Amino acid sequence: MKWSMTGLNDSVVSVQQEIEDVSVGKPHVLLLGAGASKAALPNGDKNGKPVPILRDLARDLRLHRDFPQDLVELSQTDFEAAYSRLFSRGESQELEQISKKIADYFWDLQLPDVANLYDVINLSLRKKDIIATFNWDPFLIASQRRLGKLGYTELPRLFFLHGNVVVGYCAQDKVSGLVGNRCSRCSNSFEPSRLLYPVENKNYQDGNFIQREWEAIRYYLKQCFMVTIFGYSAPKTDVEAVALLKEGWGKVRDRSMEQTEIINRPGADHEALRETWDEFIHTHHYEIHESFYDSFIANHPRRTGEAYRNQYYEAKFIDDNPIPRDITKMEQLVAWFRPLLDIEQKS
Repeated sequence: MKWSMTGLNDSVVSVQQEIEDVSVGKPHVLLLGAGASKAALPNGDKNGKPVPILRDLARDLRLHRDFPQDLVELSQTDFEAAYSRLFSRGESQELEQISKKIADYFWDLQLPDVANLYDVINLSLRKKDIIATFNWDPFLIASQRRLGKLGYTELPRLFFLHGNVVVGYCAQDKVSGLVGNRCSRCSNSFEPSRLLYPVENKNYQDGNFIQREWEAIRYYLKQCFMVTIFGYSAPKTDVEAVALLKEGWGKVRDRSMEQTEIINRPGADHEALRETWDEFIHTHHYEIHESFYDSFIANHPRRTGEAYRNQYYEAKFIDDNPIPRDITKMEQLVAWFRPLLDIEQKS
């Protein structure tokens, strides 16, 4: 694409010029943790059911009653540690009961009818981009399904790094699909993905669904120009997960132009976040935000690669194209994104 501007205007990229440019093919990788669901649905799901984080599972789902007496207190303060101890004892009946209750609870969660942050996130990235989530809830898929019914299918690819209640797997053909559906190759039903692993053995190399998801995210991390981390605090219990992410990202000294963006809850300790993700940050190439709407994605929706190139490689001034924060009707939300999608379809 050629522009006829001269002088100072050669150093400025307008919103319209950004919208019309879809030349960058590298992916933007978005990592989602439980904080993203909390930010998207602060009042719970469609029926007001809260979206619990892992640490609070026993308390929120009253799972402490399923643990032996000596693990009840620990389960309420550190669910993963209590689960791991139970696993090491080989208490299969209790483990199965706990796992079923968790799966049933998350399966029943429903996306509110009004447009929300998950719809915004899905619409803000292109098909070349990646969302890798640690969350078990069905919200990302529910959002993509309803956007698909409205005719919007050019959406980011999804990967589920800790499994998901609505995503199953066919071990025979190594493909995934929605639980309740059948594999198109062998006609076997997709088996639900496993959700819980002991802390000491996350088993990300299980040879099945989880391994495939992690192989994918490592591949895309190697290719991406920017990684955005939203609501994931990289807990110390997830040592293996963080190690695999680092493997994909590579050595910081080799990512001298890539950008790292962190979105966390309001009031979070920015210096602590900087230290947590230090091995993903090259010198000053990072941003920390307390709201998704302050992020690079929200200010350059579906054009993060083009905006990144203009600002960081070509040293141009770029205008923001911020997504409105107050849209609650799906029709209005997709209408706002329509000019971006129209350009993509013409290219």
